[in-house]
Amino acid sequence: MYIKIVMTDKIPFVLTMGIPLGIALLYSPPNIGSMTVAEYATYLSYFWVYIILATYLNGIALELARMREHGLMKTYIMISGNKYTYILAILFAQLIFAAISLSLFTIIVTFIHGQFAFSYLVAPLLLLLGSIPFALGSIVLTLLPVKVISLMKFANLLAYPLFFLAIKQPDVWFGYANPFYALLQLSLAIVHTVAQADVSFNLVMTLFALVGYVFVGLFAMNRFNLVSSVIR
Repeated sequence: MYIKIVMTDKIPFVLTMGIPLGIALLYSPPNIGSMTVAEYATYLSYFWVYIILATYLNGIALELARMREHGLMKTYIMISGNKYTYILAILFAQLIFAAISLSLFTIIVTFIHGQFAFSYLVAPLLLLLGSIPFALGSIVLTLLPVKVISLMKFANLLAYPLFFLAIKQPDVWFGYANPFYALLQLSLAIVHTVAQADVSFNLVMTLFALVGYVFVGLFAMNRFNLVSSVIR
């Protein structure tokens, strides 16, 4: 049922795939056709990371907060049986949505850039599977005692600086608190394996970060309240 809801809403496609697609096609580097595998895989990774985390932010964290604030949460819980089943249903629906977005984005961009390779289709899907801890971790935003409109502004305002910081920041342990950086490291590890790209990454710290996001997500799921604390 939730997959049908997601697929009929066109706005998320514009936000999560349309904007990255427009940037990738309109503002491509001048040497895009002569990039090495490592350079192009890294370039694509930035967009993959944005698409995945934007999907989790808007499709999981903000969606849960929105449903709760509108008083619809209890109705969905009655249908699904418990809050964990409902949250997992949203998570899997957004995974399908993200898989479609990633595939369409990668196919279109790589064909137009003349860089199409099967490995570039496999890598983002593997990255999506590996990003599930971040999907769980996004639920922690619902614990903030603010209205969904304020949460939306705060989350989106914070997301863009974190994204640009991930591109420039050094590899330090506390940098993995930035989900964009942690997921980017995972993406580089995957393209290194799948596309044989000669890129550097910190696999050990990335694995530690994934475990940390899982614990944060499980904690948030357990503390998630069905009733809004700001609207009665």
